[in-house]
Amino acid sequence: MQLPKRTPLQSRLLAFATATSLVAVFSICFQANHLVYAAEIPVLPEAIQHSDFEASIPPTPPDDPPLDIRHETKGEEHFDALYAPDFAYFDQSLVGRQEDDLQELKSDQMIRMDIMPNTTRHFRFKKSQLSERAIMPKTQSARTIEDVINGSTEDSSIEGTETHESEKRQAQNQLWISGNTCRQPTPTIMLVTDPPPPLKLSVWTQTGNARPKLSDVKNITFESGYVNYTLSTNQDVFVTVEAPSLTQGWNGSWHFELAATVENGYYHGYDNDTQFIYMVDTDSDSTLFITHNLSTNTGAEEFAKWQEMHASGQMPFDIYAFPDDKWSPLMGLERSYCGLKEQFEGNNMSVTTSMTNNFGLDTPKGQFHVQGLKTSTNYTGFLALNGNANMTIDGTLVGKGGRVFQSFQWQTKADDTCQVIFGLEECSSVAYAVPSSTEWKNNDKGLIAFYDDLAKKYMQNFNRSLAQVACETASTAQYSLARNCHNCTTDYKAWLCTVLIPRCEDWTATDPWLHPRNINTPFPNGSLPDSGGMDLKFNDTIHGIFMSEPPNARTELREERSA
Repeated sequence: MQLPKRTPLQSRLLAFATATSLVAVFSICFQANHLVYAAEIPVLPEAIQHSDFEASIPPTPPDDPPLDIRHETKGEEHFDALYAPDFAYFDQSLVGRQEDDLQELKSDQMIRMDIMPNTTRHFRFKKSQLSERAIMPKTQSARTIEDVINGSTEDSSIEGTETHESEKRQAQNQLWISGNTCRQPTPTIMLVTDPPPPLKLSVWTQTGNARPKLSDVKNITFESGYVNYTLSTNQDVFVTVEAPSLTQGWNGSWHFELAATVENGYYHGYDNDTQFIYMVDTDSDSTLFITHNLSTNTGAEEFAKWQEMHASGQMPFDIYAFPDDKWSPLMGLERSYCGLKEQFEGNNMSVTTSMTNNFGLDTPKGQFHVQGLKTSTNYTGFLALNGNANMTIDGTLVGKGGRVFQSFQWQTKADDTCQVIFGLEECSSVAYAVPSSTEWKNNDKGLIAFYDDLAKKYMQNFNRSLAQVACETASTAQYSLARNCHNCTTDYKAWLCTVLIPRCEDWTATDPWLHPRNINTPFPNGSLPDSGGMDLKFNDTIHGIFMSEPPNARTELREERSA
C-alpha cells in the first residue's frame, strides 16, 4: 500500500518530536546514580571490626570516629565510661550507654559518697565548665590572712601586666582535681599492722566516641588518704575512683570526697614542707602548742583583731592528736582533712583554742591546749586549716576542702610533778609546765591563781618602792636618760616571774640545756648554803605554802642571768 504523502511541515514536526524523545531517554539512562562500578578491594584483617555476634562489620569511614564496640580481652584495662552512646550502625534508642552511674562534676563543688570493695565510681567534667578567662595570680585572686582579719573582700590588682595570648589560653583550660579518703575498711583480726589498700584515681580526656590510649590514662593512688592531679585540656574530662578488693581480715567500705576546680588551685590541700606549729611544753596529761606568726604586724591593735576573730568563731585552724598504737583507724588517712576530723571525734581528748602574742616579736599566734592525754605516751599531731576563710598562707591559697600540714610527734611526761599553765594576769609571759603536785592535777585554775596572786603581792611591794623614785621629771633629775621607770618595771617583772614560777621538766629528761637543782652546791666563793635551809623541816615548811605534800624529784629550767 502506498504510504500517505506528508507535507513539508508535517515532516519537520515528526523529526523534531523523534529527536526530543531520544534526548529525554538518554538523559534519564545516563544519570550518575544509575552508573555502578563494582570491584573487590582487599581489607586487612586488623581493620575488620566484629560485633558481639561475630558478624563482620565493614570499617568506618575515615572521617568518622572509630566504633567502640569491643570485647574485654585479657591484658586490656576495662573502662566502662568509654562505652559511648552514639553508634554508626545501631539506633541510639536500642543500644547506648546507661549513664545512671555517671556523676557530673561541677567546678568548686565537692562530692561525697561511699564505695564498696571491687567497684568503680564514674565522673565527668564537661568542657563547657572550663573558665573563659585567664586565671589571675594567687596574689590577686586570694585574700591574705591579714585581709581576712581586716574584712577585705576585694581582689588586689597589678597594673601594667601583659600576658601572651597563648599563656591565657593555657590558663583558661587548667583543671585541678583532688580527693580525700574520709573513712576506710577496718581489720577483723588483731594482728594487722598495715593500713587497708588505698583507692585509685584515673583521669583521661575524650572527644566524641574516640577511645583513648591506655598511655593517655593517668592513674594515681590515694596516698595517706590524699590525691591530686592537674591537667590542661579543651575536652571533656572523665574521672574514676576505683576501690580494690579486700583480702581476708578486712571488712567495710570506703567513704571519699572528690572535687574539681578551674581556678585558684586544689579544693583539698596537703603541705608536706612545714608543720606550721611548735610544741611549747607538756605534762603528764596535756600539751601546749602555738602556731607560726599569723601576721607580720605587731601591737595591741593587731592582736585585738585576732582575738575578735577567735571570739566570733572564725578561727581557721584545727589541731588533731592520736596515740601511736600498733594500728589505729587513722593509718592511711594522715593527709586527709575529713579523715582526721572524723577519727578525732571518736576519742576522749579535748582542745582549748586561744590567741597569744608570747614567744617573740609580739605577733599574734594561735594557741592550743590539748587535754585528756595519757602519761608517758607517744602521740602524733596534725595542724589543719578548715578552708572557710578563703585565705592564703605562706603564699598559697587554702581551698574549701581544707589543708593538712606535716605531722609532728611528742611524748607526755612520766609523772605529775609538772603541770602546764598559761593565761596568768600578772605573769602573762608564763605559758609552760611549772612545779606542781597531785593536789592541783585536776585544778589548773587553782594553780594559776596561786602563782598569779603570789606574783601580784611581790609586784605591789616593788611598785611602792619604785614610786619613791622621780620617774616623771625633767631629764636633768632622772635617774637615767637611757632607761626609765617603765623599763625597770618590765625587767623586774620578767625576773620575778622567771624565779617565782620556774619551768619544770620531767626527772627523766636528758636535754642538754637542762641543769639539776644545785642543792648543797658551794657558791662561787667556796662557801656553802645555810644548813638550816636544807633540812627536812625547812623544806616541808616552804613547800607546804602551796602543796599538801613534798613534790617528787624534778628538774627546773632556770634562766641564767649575768651579775
